[in-house]
Amino acid sequence: MADYIRKAGGSRPEHYRYYLDESKGTPVSNLWDDITNVQVGHLEYTGFNTQKPEALLKRIILASSNPGDIVADFFCGSGTTMAVAQKLGRRWIGCDINKGAIQTTSKRIQKIILEQIGKSPLNPPLVKGGIGGFAIYKVNDYDLKLLQTEAIELAVQHIGIQRTRTDKFFDGHLGKSLVKIIDFNHPLTLLDLQLLQDELKKRPDEDRDITIVCLGKELAVDPWIEEWNKKHPVNKIKVIELKTDKKYGSFLIHKPAEAKVNIKRKNDKAIIEIKDFISPTIIERLNIDSKLFKVKIPDFRSMIDTVLIDNNYNGNTFHIVYSDVPEKKNDLVKGKYEIEIPKKKTRVAVKIIDMLGEEVLIVKEI
Repeated sequence: MADYIRKAGGSRPEHYRYYLDESKGTPVSNLWDDITNVQVGHLEYTGFNTQKPEALLKRIILASSNPGDIVADFFCGSGTTMAVAQKLGRRWIGCDINKGAIQTTSKRIQKIILEQIGKSPLNPPLVKGGIGGFAIYKVNDYDLKLLQTEAIELAVQHIGIQRTRTDKFFDGHLGKSLVKIIDFNHPLTLLDLQLLQDELKKRPDEDRDITIVCLGKELAVDPWIEEWNKKHPVNKIKVIELKTDKKYGSFLIHKPAEAKVNIKRKNDKAIIEIKDFISPTIIERLNIDSKLFKVKIPDFRSMIDTVLIDNNYNGNTFHIVYSDVPEKKNDLVKGKYEIEIPKKKTRVAVKIIDMLGEEVLIVKEI
């Protein structure tokens, strides 16, 4: 009911006062221009280019699902859909081909879980029963023939090619060399080389060498390139074949991260210490030999993004009872933990997530 207010002695109300919980509100139209974009400095801001505001996803999820339902986003980006679904008590599935997106989403969800179970990131207490966590799955290796755009962008990042958007023929440059990326749907052929030759004829003043990136090549290609390089003091051609190249061939080979973790019982506590951690993917990305890596970066914790612990792992659902998520960019995970555990025999699980979002799960019964 609305109240009306009038001056003493007056017969007509000066104005009415309505209560929000009694108001039906204004129906939302099909033009949602009442939700603003996420700006730099905003509490939600993650730095992800295509980040959506949580208010937008909240409206969609509330209008189309109930608590406990599954919400799926197959191009999850910065993880806004997952974050809002977690806050609203929905189960969720998020997918993305970009490892950076997976890492951003993972860290975002970890912070929300900490808030939901009332933990402080600096000194998180044990929560009875824990809270349902989540896992990151690498479903399969990238299908380079089907995911053309994504695969080429991954190859560009892997090799370190500088993109040139203004050149209609060449895709970028690698050092002082022009780069041409051959469609991954077919191997490098003589026709591709003929097209390259025709393009160079249009550029008589071009004196840079050429690097061709391809998934494979026909047998006739090598003799053709060898003959070409003999006749041309400039515009020499080099081929990076991603299937066989010694330096860049690891683009197609995934070496999982490995961890050495000591877990032992001390009365009603588990003493956990991460003794070593290695991520071949990070080492490869930094272009550092594994032996030299330990000299340049002696603390392996610099490769670790998050440590999660379940004190009574059932083999199916990972219940987070302890979460070590460094607050500041230059902070490292602790690496040593004392966690309360059941008095009876239990399985302690330690999940380590590296800076690229890859997980290692260590389980021990104590």
